[in-house]
Amino acid sequence: MKLNQVSWLPAVIIMIIIFCFSSKPADNSNESSMTVANEIITIYENVTNIQYQEAKRAEIAGSINHFVRKGAHFCEYALMAAAIAFHFYVRKRQGKFLFLMPIILSCLYAITDEFHQTFIPGRAGLVKDVLLDTSGAATGVFLFMVVIITLISKMKRRKHATL
Repeated sequence: MKLNQVSWLPAVIIMIIIFCFSSKPADNSNESSMTVANEIITIYENVTNIQYQEAKRAEIAGSINHFVRKGAHFCEYALMAAAIAFHFYVRKRQGKFLFLMPIILSCLYAITDEFHQTFIPGRAGLVKDVLLDTSGAATGVFLFMVVIITLISKMKRRKHATL
């Protein structure tokens, strides 16, 4: 099977994962991210030998939880946009198309995802989340381009060195 026949699979898999996360009711979703927040506090306590009282720990966990949730949004869409850019790169798309189309498609997916969340108990569709997701997408495409340019540059230097 040729790469250009399956290059879209990573993007679709990430879209499915995003859809599954977005399908969780707010309480379940919050519980998952709160678990991550509490693990971060535990690691910090172990490294610093500081033990927080339960009330202070809950307050800190609430703050960290916000960043965990928003960071997850940002990273999911960065990965998805990079995967879309990979597909277009494999399909020999270049220039503005390679840079802008993954961001536009990711933004459109973010809009549909936020709309989808309006049907999930305790969730809401937020414009600020679409903006955050789109920023993540732009970052993902930018990083993808940096990696591709770096790899192409290294390959050209190797080719020149062997000549």
